[in-house]
Amino acid sequence: MTIIDRLITVSNTLFLLVISTLVLMPINVQAQSAEDPDGLYKQIQSLQGLMAIKITGLEKIQNDEKVLTGGSLEQQLEQLLASYNHIVSRNTKGEIERIVIINKKQKTDAERIILPTTLQGNHFMVSVSISGHDGNWQTMDMIIDTGADLIVLPESMIKPLGLENSTFTRQKMQTANGMTDAKVGMLEELRVAGETVENVEVAFIADNLLGKNRLLGMSFLGRYQINIDDKSQLITLFKK
Repeated sequence: MTIIDRLITVSNTLFLLVISTLVLMPINVQAQSAEDPDGLYKQIQSLQGLMAIKITGLEKIQNDEKVLTGGSLEQQLEQLLASYNHIVSRNTKGEIERIVIINKKQKTDAERIILPTTLQGNHFMVSVSISGHDGNWQTMDMIIDTGADLIVLPESMIKPLGLENSTFTRQKMQTANGMTDAKVGMLEELRVAGETVENVEVAFIADNLLGKNRLLGMSFLGRYQINIDDKSQLITLFKK
């Protein structure tokens, strides 16, 4: 082989190496993007800072991918934690102060829903998100009340839930303060502990009769068999 032939061979080899590098570069970039370490953990951590709240148990978040969320910061947080059993603590203004992540919901528990609760006096409280109409979501702590036929909310929530133009039926309802008139309608969706149900009957009564209470009654709970564990403050709903 002549010197010229060798030079041509080396030149061709270098040319192929350059082409190979150029072809591989975009592939490497895509691979780095697909292996983006900022998953569910980072999303929750970011909301913790934005909402100025304390979240304990973050170390229990597994290598879950990012979750697409929407709505207010509180609604986004509830969507991010949908796959995890957790407890929400609020201050007297109803604002979230602290969240405790307990563990990840097990796929084997598909036929049951565990409601991590907090105790307020003699009442079990659970965090619930409800939508009245057209994606108007409200998240609140509700009292587990197996004695209430329906979910019971104050009349002042009709507008925030997007139900101001809805048609209600009038019913008499027994309360701790005696019989009262109630406006009965339908919630579009209700979410609790990762479970979503649709078309849930709700009763609205005068605010002064409920105070700050919101009751999670049998129009939701009646869809399940209920087990209440006072010691662990856990309520388990078994799908019928």
